[in-house]
Amino acid sequence: MDTLHPLERLDEIIGEVSNVIAPVWPLQDYVAVNPYAGISHLSFKDARSFLKVFSDSETLMPLEYYASEFHQERFTKADIGLAIAELSAAGVMCSLSTSEIAEQLARCDLDASPSCQPVVPPNQDRRLRTFAELASTAGIDWTETIVDEISKHCSIHYDQGQSTWSSPYKHWPLYQAWRSVAKCDCNMAILGLSGFRKFVAGLPHMPEAAIVQLLQRLNVPEQFWASFLLCQAYSIPGWSAWVKYQTNWTDADGTASNDLTGLLAIRLAYDVALAECKSIRFDWSSFIDKETASFPLPSTTESDDSIVRYVLLRASEIAYRNRLFSSLMISEREQHNETGRKLSQMVFCIDVRSERIRRHLESQASVIETFGFAGFFGMAFEYAELGQTSCKSQLPVLLKPQFKLQEGCLLSDAAFEADLVAKQKRNRTWQDFWESFRTSAVGCFSFVETTGLLYGFKLLGRAIGPAAKWLDTIGDWPTKQDQAKLGPTLRGLEQQGVSLLRQANMAEGMLRNMGLTKDFAQLVVFCGHACQTDNNPLAAGLDCGACGGHSGEPNARFAALLLNQTTIRQLLAERGIEIPADTHFIGGLHNTTTDEIKFFGADEVPSGLQAALQELRDHCEIATKQTRVERLPIVGSDSLSHLLRRASDWSEVRPEWGLAGNAAFLVAPRSVTKQASLDARSFLHSYDYTQDEGGKVLETIMTAPMIVANWINMQYYASTVDNPHFGSGNKTVHNVVGRFGILSGNCGDLMTGLPWQSLHTGKEYQHRPMRLQVLIDAPRQMIERVISQHELVANLLSGAWLHLVAIEAGEMYRFVEDGSWEKLKTPVR
Repeated sequence: MDTLHPLERLDEIIGEVSNVIAPVWPLQDYVAVNPYAGISHLSFKDARSFLKVFSDSETLMPLEYYASEFHQERFTKADIGLAIAELSAAGVMCSLSTSEIAEQLARCDLDASPSCQPVVPPNQDRRLRTFAELASTAGIDWTETIVDEISKHCSIHYDQGQSTWSSPYKHWPLYQAWRSVAKCDCNMAILGLSGFRKFVAGLPHMPEAAIVQLLQRLNVPEQFWASFLLCQAYSIPGWSAWVKYQTNWTDADGTASNDLTGLLAIRLAYDVALAECKSIRFDWSSFIDKETASFPLPSTTESDDSIVRYVLLRASEIAYRNRLFSSLMISEREQHNETGRKLSQMVFCIDVRSERIRRHLESQASVIETFGFAGFFGMAFEYAELGQTSCKSQLPVLLKPQFKLQEGCLLSDAAFEADLVAKQKRNRTWQDFWESFRTSAVGCFSFVETTGLLYGFKLLGRAIGPAAKWLDTIGDWPTKQDQAKLGPTLRGLEQQGVSLLRQANMAEGMLRNMGLTKDFAQLVVFCGHACQTDNNPLAAGLDCGACGGHSGEPNARFAALLLNQTTIRQLLAERGIEIPADTHFIGGLHNTTTDEIKFFGADEVPSGLQAALQELRDHCEIATKQTRVERLPIVGSDSLSHLLRRASDWSEVRPEWGLAGNAAFLVAPRSVTKQASLDARSFLHSYDYTQDEGGKVLETIMTAPMIVANWINMQYYASTVDNPHFGSGNKTVHNVVGRFGILSGNCGDLMTGLPWQSLHTGKEYQHRPMRLQVLIDAPRQMIERVISQHELVANLLSGAWLHLVAIEAGEMYRFVEDGSWEKLKTPVR
């Protein structure tokens, strides 16, 4: 049999390593990413064993956490017993009884819930380590030193304009740029790694050849290459995630300049230089015939309490499942013959933060009906703001933009629009000049003295808060008055191939997927969402993930603009969707920090509907106040004014809780959830299977919004369970690097996940980590058809990355990991 050359094998190995690493998006597009996405083909339990071969990563909370939850009665002994039974049916055996586990919890220290970021215990059983970890030089932490060196080079290489002096090798691939600099950099030699510059100069010019040579110099057997490279990558998980994004999610040529391969070569080079300089050897034969460290799942011995912790995770999920289901209206489907036309139908994003205001709107105004739908409203486009050369992608990051949407003056005033563009160009020119002066070698010394008074107004506005917010906007452009005259337009769509027919297709797909095809209200509002926060580099993580980490305003306004076109309505009528002539569509925006609802294009609402619009506004104001009152204790505010102040307080580390607490994804008619108070923990997607002939809508939901909800859920889970590896540490010491990411302090690895302040109140956990509970109101056969056709969905379910329950004929059925269904007891309300 022919033997492949090591370079030929390397392509496959790099692919395996790359699949395990999850990307991280830049700050301006920061969205939730499931750090375990690349190993979802393994079961949740086996993934932990796999990660522990080459890293200190943890996937389970410590026993003390579950003890605290148990003593606060968030789950009971009965839940533990049911968890043991359910896991046993899935092939996971626990040697301890329910009583023995309860006794073990009673012996735990109840004061273990941390007020600061917890430390994940090192994996003492891990035998596969970097050579930097094996080096024991007094006074030097070689792992930290190497991470700082790599961070220094990556920060300069990927800088997006923050640095005054850019790298001369910026446009080269990462490895070649690093090699050119490292050949001249004396820093490592000063730190004790003599001969490092000569060592780098002798490396091959291509990263692939360098990796092969370096692995061979360490005598790493080929069957261990993948795992050893993963060990290298997980020693710098943040930069590995960033370079994975650069390699797989940008327009760069991923084959000619594969920066992930380059980063692995760089990290490996430091290890080899250290091993050869300090004469460090490793006995690879110790792995042979005993246990494997190769890429396939190893056979390892679980730590003493890991099975118990896994049982307790399941017990907490079962307890939440039972509480959730007992609050829902689960009964055989009934026909509701409501009389009278609705004042308004409001379509919100499925985001968990929409749940509260939807509930308050409907509870105090029966004339309002709400829907849940992905916040980009099925409109996958790039948005070009007036006068801007760059665009924002207003769609989920897993999708590609289909066209470019232009912002313009809503009144088609060409002179006014041209004047705004000219103002923006002048403003940008002055900003560039000012920035150059501020950061120049001369200007930086006198900057504060010469401009302090000018900045004093802004500082005063920020210090006083909302009451003086206008002081902070002095000199800003565009003004609020000008901004109100702008919005998305239909310009240039025909030239991009987006014909009227295609626009009608988009409108039809949106309406059918959200289940709004008849009985239209007088006013239909597409309500996107955005956060309001100041001095927050991770603000995009609080905006709409379905819009690529941006405000959902352009999508909501464009959806309304489409459906207000007479020609579009005529085409929809030919397809069976009759929209009354007196129905008007409006774009709206839900501010998730203040819970204010803003309406756009109010002047364009027909005069006959102005009274209806005012009535809707009045209802929204009441619902806003009710939602704020409900949130007061949750955000730790003692007054409504304090809650509002958080939105503009530049020292506030918790302006809002985002999606902390998310635990469920409910796919059902609103009647199932309408009477329940779900505590903003559930994604709510409207769905009626009786209107979904063929199950295409369900397939879309299970393969798109459900996957995104899983990503969000797993990002919050991983950031809570293992913040050192998958979170971003302490928010108060974050520094922006290169305008694309954050560092903790001024060095170290790139931070990726959620900061500790987004997960913990300072006294207790705000986010209680558990896997997503999915509830779908549809026949099991429809659900099974989707599972059988999509491997990713099947893996998530069979591997217990999320849990699925179906409602069929008023009964509930749990999807078991082996593909069968188990009937659950219908909860009593």
